[in-house]
Amino acid sequence: MHRAFALAISTVVLTSAATWAGSAAADPPNIKGAYGFTGTAGCLVAPGNVPGATPLPNPTPGVALPNSGFNDKLQPNDNSTGPTSAYSRSFSVEGIRTFNGDGTGTVKGTAVGFVGRPTPGPDGFPHFPPSADAADFSFSFTYTVGADGSWTATMTPGTYTETFTAGPRNGQTATVDAIPPVSGMISRDGETLIAVHIAPVVETHTYSNGDVDPQICHRSRVFIKLRDHDDDRDGDQH
Repeated sequence: MHRAFALAISTVVLTSAATWAGSAAADPPNIKGAYGFTGTAGCLVAPGNVPGATPLPNPTPGVALPNSGFNDKLQPNDNSTGPTSAYSRSFSVEGIRTFNGDGTGTVKGTAVGFVGRPTPGPDGFPHFPPSADAADFSFSFTYTVGADGSWTATMTPGTYTETFTAGPRNGQTATVDAIPPVSGMISRDGETLIAVHIAPVVETHTYSNGDVDPQICHRSRVFIKLRDHDDDRDGDQH
């Protein structure tokens, strides 16, 4: 009798495990809720240049210079016409990325960075010394989740806004036409995400003072799940 009972229990356990495994395989992972993030980034900026004997104002405000941007080897275009005005900038970010659970979401954060030497100038356009800055930014995005625990997010075009809170551009605003997609993996418990760009892509940074800067950036992010209202309520009960 004891042996028959043990066999019956084993059958139930194996059947339940098989049912759970089948359900887990049928239901791909999802991401929902608010995740805090930090990360770093760096950009190679290729604004082009207009030579001059003295510092010049922007000759084409609101429009990128004809020799701005990058060639098919991802090198600054103005490098072939003389000394390049390309420069690099780096920054770190902190913020919250909210996943709605339906493939859409929003991001809000703060960036702090600097531009070191060499910088464009001292004559012609553009021209500026090294500096540091800070800005608040936000945008919307769409995302997909793979059955293997991978995920990809793409900025919704036209939603990126940025307001500078320190530095030479303090008080200015800016937009980016399309931050390239980020891809990464989801931890086993869904509490941690990682993401990076997996290919170099040209994006355009447009400032409210009329500067238009093509750039290629790398970005990396780590996300941790934040406690939501339901979690808070459960915690209070304990």
